[in-house]
Amino acid sequence: MTVTLRQLEAFIAVSQTGSFSAAARVVHVSQPALTSTIQKLERQLAVRLFERDSRGSVLTTAGRELFPAIERLVLELNETVANVLNSTTPSGGTVSIGCIPSVAALVMPPLIASFERTHPHIRVVLKDAMPENRGIVNMIRSGEIDYGIASPADEAPDLLFRLLFEDELVALVPAVYPAARAAMINWSELATMPLIGMSYQSYVRELVDQGFASIGVSKRPYAEVSLITTAVGMVKVGLGATVLPSTAAKVCNLDNVRVLSLEKPVVRRRMGFLYRSMASLSPAGKHFMHFVEDSLRS
Repeated sequence: MTVTLRQLEAFIAVSQTGSFSAAARVVHVSQPALTSTIQKLERQLAVRLFERDSRGSVLTTAGRELFPAIERLVLELNETVANVLNSTTPSGGTVSIGCIPSVAALVMPPLIASFERTHPHIRVVLKDAMPENRGIVNMIRSGEIDYGIASPADEAPDLLFRLLFEDELVALVPAVYPAARAAMINWSELATMPLIGMSYQSYVRELVDQGFASIGVSKRPYAEVSLITTAVGMVKVGLGATVLPSTAAKVCNLDNVRVLSLEKPVVRRRMGFLYRSMASLSPAGKHFMHFVEDSLRS
């Protein structure tokens, strides 16, 4: 025997209104459909629940015994469903996000502005992190941020990675270099130039080393720096070339610098959410995460 919520709601409606026609309007069905629902419930319970008299439809003795329990059951179920909906539907709150500087500067501002226009009761706090991934991992673990947008963190197996987009590496060369007249450069050509490299704390450095290794070259940088702006500044005055993700290159002043596609092979930086688990996120945090995903993939 399976008694449905629809049957119980129909039973309560008839009990409270004392009329099958009035109850049908309450539960938004036709009177014949409501009558059929009550009749099926009576067959399942093997008791008659209502009888008609001059006042309309009234509860039988069995119906009166059942009514308090059924009313309480349906009320508690509706309250539970409402509580679940309230806990999963963001009505407000604060979301704290950590980003690597290039993404914080270029990708996130328009997304946050768009989100806050349609969700004025949710506040998004953006924090840029140095050194890049390590700073974000530390902020997640300390609870300073809800989640981060960064590269995969192999050093943090306790965190999950959710891919958002891929970012090609490009070469930045001094405008006075002969190679700057082309639109593209390959790793072999780049290997002949002095290299301004990012520090080992940067995921970009790992990707650059992989790019040179793919052509059998172990390239030692002319200089190692921690900040993208420092690397670009050295390229501007002709000290060498550097390799950056295309997103990072877009936030720099590129006077006297040429940005070239870097091929053979093309190397991409993977960017995505770093977080503990979906269960650890607030409704507002989950909502903003899905908003960012939908915006970047549309």
